[in-house]
Amino acid sequence: VCSSDLRPSGKAAWREILERDFSATMRFWSLSKPTIAAVHGPCLAGAFELALACDITIADETAFFGEPELKFGAGIVTMILPWITGPKQAKEIIFNGLDKIPAAEALRLGLVNRVVPAGTDVNAAMAMARHVAVIDPDLVRQTKRAINRAYEIQGMREALTVGLDIDHSIESHGSPDKQAFMDIAREKGLRAAIDWRDARFDLD
Repeated sequence: VCSSDLRPSGKAAWREILERDFSATMRFWSLSKPTIAAVHGPCLAGAFELALACDITIADETAFFGEPELKFGAGIVTMILPWITGPKQAKEIIFNGLDKIPAAEALRLGLVNRVVPAGTDVNAAMAMARHVAVIDPDLVRQTKRAINRAYEIQGMREALTVGLDIDHSIESHGSPDKQAFMDIAREKGLRAAIDWRDARFDLD
């Protein structure tokens, strides 16, 4: 969701914003060296996609994950989730805008590699990085390339590019839900906008 202080409009403005966000995420996937994410607290939307793009993700017990974009009337910039978990799981998360997936459930879904006690995620990530650093760096680079290539041969990069194009269409055309959310956020603040959003899905 774009900051309430920004009001981009038109295809060119949205293309620049979305390509910048997409490139920032995919830089972690493409980097020749291994990338390890340490996660605590909320890890949602773009932050979630970035954690998924890293080679290894370590979460502490306070971490929670999700893709709430559709509930805001926005699209998914980097549609990497279906490649990390299955399409059934990805559709459930994305279509429902789930944004409170606890660390233990994220582990079960294959979204993270391990869950560690609260406050120890950075130390655990650094310990793993030191372990990997002992191995011949060229061997690690070539092996990462081989693993990534297995996905890319299946069309991952092309699919992500198409996903970006679809998100560009969504964002540049605008959604009534997103416009209403942003109007409330500007007038009454982000908390009020989130309360408005959540009330729409309180169907029990």
